[in-house]
Amino acid sequence: MSRPLRLAYLSLETPRPGQASQTHIDEIIASLRECGWQVELFATTRGGASARGSYLQRLIDYGRVQLALARRLREFDAVFVRSHFMALPLALWARWRKVPVVHEINGKPADIGVTYPGLKPFSPLFAWLYRTQYRMAAHLVAVTEGLAQWARSFAGHDRVSVISNGANTDLFKPEGARADITGRYVIFVGGLVAWHGVGTMLAALQEPTWPADVRLVIVGDGIERSKVETAKDNSRLLWLGRQPYEAVPALLRGALAALCVIEDQDGRSAAGVAPLKLFEAMACGIPVIVSELPFQAEIVRQAGAGLVVPPANPSAIAAAVRTLGEAPDKAAELGNNGAIYVAREASWQQRGREIDRILAAQVIGASG
Repeated sequence: MSRPLRLAYLSLETPRPGQASQTHIDEIIASLRECGWQVELFATTRGGASARGSYLQRLIDYGRVQLALARRLREFDAVFVRSHFMALPLALWARWRKVPVVHEINGKPADIGVTYPGLKPFSPLFAWLYRTQYRMAAHLVAVTEGLAQWARSFAGHDRVSVISNGANTDLFKPEGARADITGRYVIFVGGLVAWHGVGTMLAALQEPTWPADVRLVIVGDGIERSKVETAKDNSRLLWLGRQPYEAVPALLRGALAALCVIEDQDGRSAAGVAPLKLFEAMACGIPVIVSELPFQAEIVRQAGAGLVVPPANPSAIAAAVRTLGEAPDKAAELGNNGAIYVAREASWQQRGREIDRILAAQVIGASG
C-alpha cells in the first residue's frame, strides 16, 4: 500500500492528565506515528473513576464519540480500541464495514465491580458485552500473559498477543534533574484506587520497622483520596496530588525506591499486572518494591530490579523500605539493573513496533 496506513484509536476511558491511561494512549499513538501510521484519537471527556459525572452523562458521551467515528469509519484502515464494554456499537459497525478492530485488554470485566461496587449486579451484562466484542475482533492485545490466556478462553479463539506496558526512555532515564524534596523518601505514582494498596501503604508508614527518616511521597489522585487526606497530618507523608507527566521522572530519580504494591481485590489481579509505574520507575534507575502478583513479580526477579513482598502486607513493605535504606550500594545495583532492562526490552518504541506488526497484518488480511 503506497499511502500511509490510517488508524482510529478509540478510548471510552477518558484520558486525563496525570493518569496512566492518558500516558499509555499518548505513547502508543506517538510510537505508531513513528512507524508511519496516521493516527487519530476518538476519546470521551466525561468517563473515568475520578470524573464524578453522572452515568447518564457518560452514556451520552459514549454514544457521541462512537457516532463521530462511525461517520468517518471509511477514512481508516483499522480501529484500535482501548477495551471497553460500551464499544460494542462501533465494533459491530466496523465489522459490517469490514474494517479490522484490535482490542487492547488491560483487565477483566469483573474489574468494573471493583472500581464501582454498585455496578456488581450488572457483571453478567458487562461480561456479555466484552465477550461479544472479543469474539468478532480481528486481534486482541493483552498486557500480561495471564490476561492473554484468559482472553483466549473467554473469546474462544487464539488471535491474541501479549504486548505489555513500557516507558518513554527519552524522558524516564537515570540521568537528569531530581526533585527538590528534602531528605530520603519512597514514592508511589498512580491513581488512588482500591487495588493500588493505598491503605496498605499508609499502614506501612506506621509500622515500627519503617525508617524514621524516610518519607512516603504519593503522586496521584482518585476515588480513595479520602484515605490520604485523613493521614495528611503525618509528618512522614507528602501528598503531591496529580503532577504533570514531565515532572514525574525527577520525582522518581530522587527516591530511595518506588512502591508498586498492587492488591488482588476480588481476584482482579490474579491474571497478572503490568503497571506503567513499574516500567517508569525502573527506567529511572531506582529499585522497586512490588507485591507478589503474576507478571510484575516475574519481571522484577528476572531483571534483578527490586524486592517482592506479599500483597496487602504493611509490615513487609516497611521491612523492604528499611532493607533498601540500610544497603545503598545494593539499592543502586537493583536500580541500575531495572534501567538496563527497560532500555533493552520495554521502551514504548519497541511496544509500538510490536503493535504496528499486528495492525499491519490485519489490514493486509482484510484487503486480501
